[in-house]
Amino acid sequence: MINKISSKDNTTFKYVKKLFDKSSFRKKEKKFIVEGIREIDLCFKSKFEIESIFISDKKNQKFNYSNIETIVISQDLIKKIIYRESEGIFAIVKEKKQQLSDLNFNSDELILVLENPEKPGNVGAIMRTFEACGFKNIIMIDAQIDIYNPNTIRSSLGAVFQLNIFKMNSLDIFDFLKKHEFKVYSSFIKSKMKFTDIDLKERCALVMGPEKSSISEIFMKKSDELISIPMFGNVDSLNLSVSTGIILYEAVNQRKFS
Repeated sequence: MINKISSKDNTTFKYVKKLFDKSSFRKKEKKFIVEGIREIDLCFKSKFEIESIFISDKKNQKFNYSNIETIVISQDLIKKIIYRESEGIFAIVKEKKQQLSDLNFNSDELILVLENPEKPGNVGAIMRTFEACGFKNIIMIDAQIDIYNPNTIRSSLGAVFQLNIFKMNSLDIFDFLKKHEFKVYSSFIKSKMKFTDIDLKERCALVMGPEKSSISEIFMKKSDELISIPMFGNVDSLNLSVSTGIILYEAVNQRKFS
């Protein structure tokens, strides 16, 4: 039997709305909202557990997820939950447990380290580029941002579900990287070392700092090299997702075509 929700006073609707609105509640429940058929399908294929799927009463969708609860919700209510109301579908998904200790690194592994990223949309765009480059592991340092923020998921186009994403603090990251023999290259706008002049074919960690400030002192002191992207116009900085993408594709270029 398919349940139906047509009132904002419905207990399930209130629960879903709270999941959508409050990062603290998502963290407590270890669940998040995913909207869109493509993104839900990526969740399923990436072995995330989908708790339930909600479909607008104005849509007639068919799925191959016969073991997942399906709930019909009025179009007026679904507008309060998702951005892309034209698709008329979203799901409640449980977080996947991942441990850094479970990973086996390749000899040329490239890890992306994001120090205190501030904008969910930028993080999602970075995830999309990172996955497109064929890399898999991201570590977020001292991050307050919610990995499963709706803006992050939407901007990543589902790439967030195909990556291994972890959180650490700045005091532990260097012990971890040293233990696994990673070279550490940190982006620093004042560095004289161009990003094209370092060897990105080896096992390395690329560190990108916050949108509004530079990398912290610990990365200044302990990185193997500080690198920069040359600027030829009047602006003195690039958007975080753009600068990250430029360096990642240099790594791809070195690995695939050199």
